Amino acid sequence: MQLLKNTSRPASAGYALIITMCFLAVALITYASMMYWVSTNAHITKRNNLFNQSENAAESATEMVLGAMMRDFYNQSLNPSSTYTSSTNLPTQTNWPVTFQFSDTNGVANATTVYIGPVNWGNLPTIYSGLNGLGQYCEVASVATPQNVGENLSATVDQQLWLGSIPIFQFAIFYNMDMEINPGEAMTVNGRVHSNYNIYASGASSGAPLTFSTNVEAAAAYFAHQSPLDPRGENWRPGNVTFSDTVNNPLSSAQYLSLPIGTNGNNNPAAIESLLDVPPAGTLPTSPTGQVYPYNEADIIITNAPSGTNIAVIYQNYNNANPQTLVPMDVTNVVVQYTTNGSSVSSSYVTNTYYSFVTNTTFYDYRESDTVNAIQINVGQFGNWLTNANGGLTYNNLNTAGGTSKGHNIDGVYVLNSVPLSGSQLPGVRVVNGAKLPTADGFTVATPDPLYVEGNYNTTTNNVNYSTTLGDTTNTWPAALMGDAVTVLSSAWNDSLYTSSYPEGSRTPVSTTINAACLEGIVPSNGTYYSGGVENFLRLLENWSGGTTLGYNGSIVVLFPSQYATNFWSNTSYYGVPTRAWGFDNNFKSQSRLPPMTPQLRTLYRTSWTAW
Repeated sequence: MQLLKNTSRPASAGYALIITMCFLAVALITYASMMYWVSTNAHITKRNNLFNQSENAAESATEMVLGAMMRDFYNQSLNPSSTYTSSTNLPTQTNWPVTFQFSDTNGVANATTVYIGPVNWGNLPTIYSGLNGLGQYCEVASVATPQNVGENLSATVDQQLWLGSIPIFQFAIFYNMDMEINPGEAMTVNGRVHSNYNIYASGASSGAPLTFSTNVEAAAAYFAHQSPLDPRGENWRPGNVTFSDTVNNPLSSAQYLSLPIGTNGNNNPAAIESLLDVPPAGTLPTSPTGQVYPYNEADIIITNAPSGTNIAVIYQNYNNANPQTLVPMDVTNVVVQYTTNGSSVSSSYVTNTYYSFVTNTTFYDYRESDTVNAIQINVGQFGNWLTNANGGLTYNNLNTAGGTSKGHNIDGVYVLNSVPLSGSQLPGVRVVNGAKLPTADGFTVATPDPLYVEGNYNTTTNNVNYSTTLGDTTNTWPAALMGDAVTVLSSAWNDSLYTSSYPEGSRTPVSTTINAACLEGIVPSNGTYYSGGVENFLRLLENWSGGTTLGYNGSIVVLFPSQYATNFWSNTSYYGVPTRAWGFDNNFKSQSRLPPMTPQLRTLYRTSWTAW
């Protein structure tokens, strides 16, 4: 047998080896590529993580500075930008996994870039559309560079914000408590409304609704029904509210607005009540914090002894060598007294001195069931006193000219009635004869006590033309009334006749108009009693029923629970419901027409956040 040699096997083996080598090469290339991708991806991830850490570090540096600025701003004392740029405002890095070198945007180590813009009066950011105020735009930026990690991967964070002061009387209604508004007839609110807590609103009926013409916002929540603490029940009369502007309106969870009197903007109602008190000992009167208090802002301070006697008037001007000057009484009255002794009559002379514009008086408050021992200011006589060389002219000149000038006529009065509160007497303050205010600069009366206003108030500037109708404030000057409660008495009020037993139906008022911002406390709903709501914000003691009009152009501000006039609202026992002609005074949108001593709300708005 002949064996044949197979010559094709070596060639087949060669091809297999080549193919195997090719696959191996591809696998090695794929593996190498994968390992490179893994390595590159891990490096990119590491860089991303490191950049995120740098960004977080830079943000923490800006937040440290912003925290210091906000603290100072809420306490009304924002400092120059250099105060915030130093290393003292940089975060500590204890236990940080990576340490960073902080610098400003110009490369200066251990510093932060801080820009504080000029303060300007004007329109506020969109979130506060329709309001004006004093505001400034600020910018804070920081660069964070990681150390000792083999990567120079820095990050920059830039934050911009607006810090502003909003005059509280720019709101038609402002509450620092739960706000309730449930009018029994059609009512229109023609200005912005804000509550730092909840808003409970309802209208009388579908045919007589409650109408809001502009923004309504609650820092907590808005409810279209009564408060759960309203004893009439949440569904007593829900709904019947209309909004002229329906875009994002009404708004819940709105920005909280703070008064610079609490700690770092903590303005619970109990803390805010001290706004009208004599400032705490140690408060520097001329400091930004001290100027929050109307007591320190006032030009004139009026007080008395606990007995109600010995009224003292003090002129206050911290530009003067003597910041507080006792004002001498401007009226001297000599009275002849006759004494009979048997058939002879002898005479003697008694000299009385007193102030022409302020006196003591008493009258009965039917809501409080108390006799009010009041310090009474005759506003018309006060105006005369200001122009009298033997009266207040000297002090008014100190206010308006020379090195002691405060830039305005005497326009702010603070009254402290030292009569103690008891079961039978109530300390109070009353203003009368106030149809014409003393000067065009306006007039504000502030007191921690209940405040009463008798007759038309701020209705004329010349005793010729009058503003006594809704929306007409042409013939007015800037005015505010601030107290524990504000009660309106018509010019028909009679102290001697209206005693505790005089019936409500016989206390007949005449139509009265008040043109002034009013800041006060209320007695809040508690489940047994209703607060009276916004519709009973102005307290009344006469039978206004039968079409008698109570006119009001101003701003309604409620900040705290009343401390003196604490009896609950009732619609059955001490007054009759008036015809209300109420509205917001649009003059208050102008800086020059704001009442003297207007409190300022503090707020901030973050406008942008960027990182690179």
